[in-house]
Amino acid sequence: MKHFLYSMSFVILISCSQPQETSSAFVENEVIAAVLMKANESKSAEEIADFSNYYTNLVEENEPNAYGWGFFQRGDNIMLIERYKDEAAHLNHITNISPEGILEKEFGQFLEHFDILEIDVFGDVTEEHKSIINGFNFPTSYNLNIAKYSRN
Repeated sequence: MKHFLYSMSFVILISCSQPQETSSAFVENEVIAAVLMKANESKSAEEIADFSNYYTNLVEENEPNAYGWGFFQRGDNIMLIERYKDEAAHLNHITNISPEGILEKEFGQFLEHFDILEIDVFGDVTEEHKSIINGFNFPTSYNLNIAKYSRN
């Protein structure tokens, strides 16, 4: 039994001392959107939570280059954090929610649930990209990369 315990201790020690593999798949041009919103007062907290889950699943199913999508309570407001592989993936999302896009109807429902207060876009995006986002007439700021990393 003593020999078994020594052997197990040695195996655990060796496995803990092995270097951990880290992902080397960096996302060079990730674009992040942080959307500050207020829930529509006509909707209950349960309706907001249910719709948030529904909408998150829609994006996941329809936008493979959307790397993350999450709704978070922030005091009386809601913060939506959206992560995209690159500018093209973010523009794909905008196309999807625009008139005749595959999520046009659902974006209408989104606006019935939330009042968008502000959008902050993080990442290097083109003037054309800014022009398209500005067409939605939401207060928007653009924040250029200084230094960052993002793993896939």
